[in-house]
Amino acid sequence: MKKGILTLLLLPAFVVFAFGQSTPSADDVINKYLTAIGGTDFLAKINDLDVQMSTDMQGNSMVIMLKQKAPNKYSRTMIANGMEVFKMTSDGTKIVTGGRRGNQTLEGKDAQLGLIQGTLFPELHLAELGIKSTVEGTEKIAGKDAYKVKHTTADGAASWTDFYDAASGLKVQSVSTQKTPRGEMEQAIQYADYKDFKGLKYPTSISQGNGQFQMQITVDKVKINNGVKDSEFVVK
Repeated sequence: MKKGILTLLLLPAFVVFAFGQSTPSADDVINKYLTAIGGTDFLAKINDLDVQMSTDMQGNSMVIMLKQKAPNKYSRTMIANGMEVFKMTSDGTKIVTGGRRGNQTLEGKDAQLGLIQGTLFPELHLAELGIKSTVEGTEKIAGKDAYKVKHTTADGAASWTDFYDAASGLKVQSVSTQKTPRGEMEQAIQYADYKDFKGLKYPTSISQGNGQFQMQITVDKVKINNGVKDSEFVVK
């Protein structure tokens, strides 16, 4: 009888121990991801990325040009029928969007999340930015287990959630709430079909949506340290 009682008392401790052993820390998950896409030493040597993508929207083919420069400058331009239909530019301090519906400028806390997510390999800089990352269990993404990691800024004003494949370590989804001219909107981005581009593993299939529409994007070219100029990121 005493042996049975002792077993029952020890069981909760064993369950907690086993759970702790099977769930990695946020640092472990993030480090595995960085290793999977090329390794921290290699990534730290990348000063800029020049990415060409393509998609189809309402039957019209579209080219998307993404340019990033360390640490957090970026521009995203969408071109249809040879004409620029949308552009988002960040100089690292504010974000300006422009298109057929007019221009919008985000600064301060309104730009905080966009600046972090636009950082070249943000996982390299989470600690120095004071961002707290926590593993909130696992979820099935595309039928596979993925660690759910919530990131929160030091002031608690912004947060987003990334999902990393438990087996490969690769990022497979990111969910955040974005500010748009129509108000706040949740956006989910799924990443798949990672391919090697001169040592960098980059997703070549990106599915992006906000509940109202879904866009399937194909990554066609990824150029590393292509000499992207600062003039690409001038905002007014």
